[in-house]
Amino acid sequence: MNMYVVFGIFGIISNLAAAFADVPLIKPGKPTGNEKITLNGVQPWWAEVPEKRFKVSFWLSFLGQPGAYVVLWLLADLISKNNATLAMVLRINTFISCYTGLLSHLYFCLRPLLYQKLSKKMSDDESEEVLKAINPVANIPMLIAGLTLWFGGTIIVAIAIITGALEVSKWCLLLNPIVAVIVLMALKKCKVKVIGALGVGYTLISVLLIIAGM
Repeated sequence: MNMYVVFGIFGIISNLAAAFADVPLIKPGKPTGNEKITLNGVQPWWAEVPEKRFKVSFWLSFLGQPGAYVVLWLLADLISKNNATLAMVLRINTFISCYTGLLSHLYFCLRPLLYQKLSKKMSDDESEEVLKAINPVANIPMLIAGLTLWFGGTIIVAIAIITGALEVSKWCLLLNPIVAVIVLMALKKCKVKVIGALGVGYTLISVLLIIAGM
């Protein structure tokens, strides 16, 4: 068992942890098909659940996210054997993702934690105005994280597969976050409770690392 397979397995475990980190951010209860993580406004249910829920979400993400970055870095190592430039682009994308990704999840966890305290002293409208103060700091890192994690890594790895820089079957183009979100969205419409699409997507990319590293 070589290094790529070992870290691919590590990636599967850690990325599944990151995928489960999204679950506490969704309103508990029976699935309706419309569950989503709130980007704006406040949700009254935040005050009805234990604060531990959002702390667990952060720590699952904190422990799980490194697996995604290690997997991408090692894929870049494999790609560099055939295309050094493409590998460098993937490494830069991964480096940027490392800190913006965790900052984004921290933002999603801080909002409900702050709201739990604010809701005891002010109205929802006033609470929302206070929480908006975070937006100027959070918006740009969150945008960068979205671009690098959802599209940057996916597109670069896809180019590597198409051009042969990553020597795997073209069927491996299906192992990415975009495919994961399409499948999970379909399941949500069927009112099936799902875990985080991005974490599932990077679990698929971890499988790709195992295939490429064999």
